[in-house]
Amino acid sequence: MQTLRKTVAVLTFPAIAYLGAACERTDTPTNAKQAAPVGALNMMSSAAPSSGFLLGGTAQLAQDPENPANDVITIRTDIPPFFGTVTRVVNVKIDQLDNMLEFKAWFQNGLSPKTCIGGSPRFQIAVDLDGDGTSNGNIFLDTGVNGSGTGCPFQTWLYEDLTGGDGVTGLGSFPSTGFTTPNEEFECSASQLGGPGVPGAGVPWSVCEAFVNTFPNHLVCTVGLFDDTFGIPGMSGTAYYDLISAGNATWTGRSDIAGRGFAMGCGKPDDTDRDVDGDKDRDHDHDADDDRYDQDRRERWKS
Repeated sequence: MQTLRKTVAVLTFPAIAYLGAACERTDTPTNAKQAAPVGALNMMSSAAPSSGFLLGGTAQLAQDPENPANDVITIRTDIPPFFGTVTRVVNVKIDQLDNMLEFKAWFQNGLSPKTCIGGSPRFQIAVDLDGDGTSNGNIFLDTGVNGSGTGCPFQTWLYEDLTGGDGVTGLGSFPSTGFTTPNEEFECSASQLGGPGVPGAGVPWSVCEAFVNTFPNHLVCTVGLFDDTFGIPGMSGTAYYDLISAGNATWTGRSDIAGRGFAMGCGKPDDTDRDVDGDKDRDHDHDADDDRYDQDRRERWKS
């Protein structure tokens, strides 16, 4: 797991200036942040750093259901537009994401219980294979036991590492590239790029990584946490997310949010916070890949 870092804003008076500094995080997550009222994001400046995180759909700042002093992000998939996203521009080679794709999740039980079934939540990585500045599609990283959408209990914080072993299921059975200790789960799908794995029946991260590395001009444009629903039991409800690592930045609180919208990367401007008709994989683009993605995961997770 990567060392968590957070940005410290320093205000000086009378001349107010912003100074960004990186410092090692040594305190526990629940004591590290100030609470923000729900909807506080709307008051944030649009001049936040471009490397920050963008919220879309129903994603909002909220409080930890176990500790109100802790900032978290909540996403509801039981109210319109029935999805939420937390995205960030990275613009790096894929091997620079090793041990940098992680998050914590807390799934709410009740009248509309939410869990990790159906490929939701997931990490989604937009990749430009040929270096022309346009994404060729997405890599999907599913959660639960080997990306199966199982093994995610209600109302407790779970830690998910998409490139290695994690707190949901422990170590996987596949070793990371260059090492011998088994730790990777079968959570990765690169079928949208013509590579191995399909949603819900993935391959280890190292296998997806090796495939993308066969394209020497490739660039990973963006990384995002996506939560949506197609209606099967356990998909529609409320979840909370914290410590979202997307490349070399980790979301820890309100200062890490750049505003509302959708990160595009690879030289393209960020998109607005909107719902694109027919966009089944929630990447703000409607094409033939959407129907294939929707078909693959509905087939894997039949109700």
